[in-house]
Parts: sequence; C-alpha cells; structure tokens
Amino acid sequence: MSERQDRERGRDRERIRLLEFQLDHLRAELLHLTHERYRLIYSASGHIYRFLRAIEAFIADSASAIVARFRPPSPPATPSMPAPGAPAARGAPLPARRLLVDVTGTIKRDAGTGIQRVVKEVVRGLFSGDSFDIPAVAVRCEGGRLLSANGFVAELVGGAVAPDSEIAIEAGDRFLMLSDSWNAFDELAPIFEKIRDEGGEVVTCIFDLIPELYPHACHEVTVPRYRAWLRQALLESDSFLAISRTVADELADYVAAQGLPHRPGLKIGWFHCGSDLALRADAAPRNKIGAAVAGDAPVFLVVGTIEPRKGQRVAIRAFEELRANGRDLRLILVGRRGWFEEAVVNEIVGHGEFGRRLFWFEDADDDELSFLYDHAAALIFPSYAEGFGLPIVEAARRGRPVICSDIPVFREVGGSGALYFRVNDAKALAGTIADFLDGRRAGDPDQVLRVAWRDAARRIVDVIAREEWSRRLP
Repeated sequence: MSERQDRERGRDRERIRLLEFQLDHLRAELLHLTHERYRLIYSASGHIYRFLRAIEAFIADSASAIVARFRPPSPPATPSMPAPGAPAARGAPLPARRLLVDVTGTIKRDAGTGIQRVVKEVVRGLFSGDSFDIPAVAVRCEGGRLLSANGFVAELVGGAVAPDSEIAIEAGDRFLMLSDSWNAFDELAPIFEKIRDEGGEVVTCIFDLIPELYPHACHEVTVPRYRAWLRQALLESDSFLAISRTVADELADYVAAQGLPHRPGLKIGWFHCGSDLALRADAAPRNKIGAAVAGDAPVFLVVGTIEPRKGQRVAIRAFEELRANGRDLRLILVGRRGWFEEAVVNEIVGHGEFGRRLFWFEDADDDELSFLYDHAAALIFPSYAEGFGLPIVEAARRGRPVICSDIPVFREVGGSGALYFRVNDAKALAGTIADFLDGRRAGDPDQVLRVAWRDAARRIVDVIAREEWSRRLP
C-alpha cells in the first residue's frame, strides 16, 4: 500500500470515528427525550399539560390569525446580486480611507457567546486610543439607514456619549460585517451598492464553517440558515476575514471544492483573537464558585457552551476513569445551555459527584471565569470543531496549562505550548491528564498564542488597509 493510500485510509477511519461519536451523542439525546416523553405521558403533570396544550394551541393560532390579518403585504425581494452565478467584475477599488465596522447584530442580540465577545473586544481595541492606518467608525443599521454606534462604543470604553448620527458613505470606505450578519444582508444591500459606487468594498467576518463541515453538531435550524447565509455572503462580499488561518484556508478550499459562486477576485484573510479579559478591580466570586476550588484536589476546567461538539461528555468520561483509578481531582464545567444538550445536562446534574467533585456553572461572568482560570491546574478543551478556541488563549494568558483536542486550529492556537490528545477519545484524555499530574508531560503557557485585543484590532485594520490577504480566488 502506498503512503498516500495509507494517509487516505487513516483520514477515513477518523471521519468514521467522528461520525460514530456524533451518532452516540444524538442517541443519548434521543433516549433522554424519549424517557421524558414517557414521563409526561404517564404522570399526573403530563395529563394536566395535555389539557393545557390544546388551550395553548388555540391561543397561538388565534394570535397568528390576527397578526396575519393586519400585517401589510411584503414587497417583492430585490437582491442586489443575481443568485445563479457570480456577479460581474467591477473596476479596481480605491485605496481604503475609512473602516465602517457594523455592530448591528451584537447591539440587537447580545447572547454573551463567543461571537459577541469577539465583536465587543475588537471594538474596544479599535477605540483604545491607538493610532491605525485608517480610522474606524462603529456603525449600526436602522430602517435602511447607517448610523453611528456611539452609545455602544461608550459602554465599552467609557467617556461622553455623543448622540448617534447618520453616516454618509465616502470614497474608499471599507464596510466590515464584524457582527453576526445572518439576517443583515438583505437589509444592507442598498448600503453595499453605495459602498461600491464610491469605490469601496464589503468585508465579512467569518467565525467558522462548522454548519457546513459538521452539520450534525448544529441545531437543525442553524444548518439551512448558515448555508443560505454563506452563499449570499459569497456574492455580496469583496473579501472575508476569518478568526484564524485555519478557517481562512477551510473557506478558500471549500469554496473551490464546491464550486460556489462568489465575487470575482474574492480575497480571504485572517486575524487572531485576543486573550485579555476586561475585569473589574473589586470583583469577587460567589461563594459557590469559591467553594468549588477549595481544598487540595487539583481542579480541571472545561469552558464552553453545552453542546455536542464541545466534548463535555469526553471530559466527564475521562474524569470518571481517573477517579476509578484512585485519582482525587475536581472537574468544573463553565458554559450556558446550547442545543442537543438535554442528555448531557441530565448526566451532569444526576452524576454521583455533582456538587462535590463535579461542578457546572452556566452563569459565570468574566471575573468569575478569570478566578477559575487562576485556580485551575489546567484547562481541558475537548472540542472536535472550532473556529478559534478562545478558552485556550485566555487560560494560557493567566498562566494555566492547556490540554486540548488534536485538531488543526488548536495546533495553530496552542502551538508547542499545549498538550494534545486524540480527539473524542476519553481514554486518551485521561492518560494525558495522568501524565500531566505525574510530571511526565508539561505544558508551557508562554508558548501558546498570546495576542491582545488591541493587536487583533490592528491586524484587522492592517489586512484591510494594506491588502495583506492570504488567499485570492479567481
């Protein structure tokens, strides 16, 4: 067998193992939901709910009928670019003169997730007082108009709040869709046209390709929504900025492999997220968080939304194996509920060690997260798909070793400073933790990527203003 065939068979085995992992997670979720269904059917509360369900349906149907009766007819859609193929090429853009940073999505929907964290920290970096090649203006869209987002910026960096005012598009403006732009392209289509009419360009930030590459890891609504967004974004955007080189390469390769229509000469670049947290000087953790790290047993921290790809079940299985082998340690999970999480949450809260050696905090703020980083023996990041991996760099910046899945983006971020284990392999994780505890393996936080959010903001401006793109598509 040739070396190439051997590599392909190895990749096939890993793909099958990943699919088996996803299937196992979904099977556990299905069994849990089936159990809950039976509990409702045969319990007294279930009979009461069955009666209330009919009333709920009647109220919902009546409300929908009233809304439909009084809703004005929707105007026909007028997309700015034809969908069947790539739009026609335009002349060369003017040099960048100003960066308009769209934060509409975060202003409207700040769920406190990684995307909103990136948006807020990049804006904080852009308005930190540093000098950049071109000035940045935070903007928001309202009723088809482009307005300054002065209040949003003031909340992040302080200072006097000037009233928001309408923004006039100028020659050479670059319009950066920094915020989650899933619903924004249709609304902003007229603004895109004005940007290009003035010799400017539209730049879209892309955080990952997970719904395309790992659809079974996502909520059922996310996949078609993302699919439609990506294809529209490829037609509307002159360039993309990814939050890692890995995602930038994945995007370029995926577009080429799938033959997806895009703007001629599409440019793709990347920046790295920051690792510094904005903390309060007088902050103190709640008693339950302080109690979770009290004692001599080493604490291992897992940070991330409770969802299939984050690998909390892998961490719990490794924790159980280490406990069975006589290891006294604590596992702390930090992250809000996500999707397909019912079975995992039930496993966490129903665990025999929950509240003693296994903890879950779904509402920890940045100050409490920083406290947990400082008191952890190491961060465990067992995700099998990410666009960057913020907890890796945040933990390393606090001087904490990092143990993470061996996937390309984590190699980019963790470098030679992180410890890696075979993805989705609880035994491999348990072995790595044991080696770490016994001193056979050691991580070096100083060798993990260390970028401040000011540096991330500067990189964004430099790529756009200086045309420092890593890939260009025909």
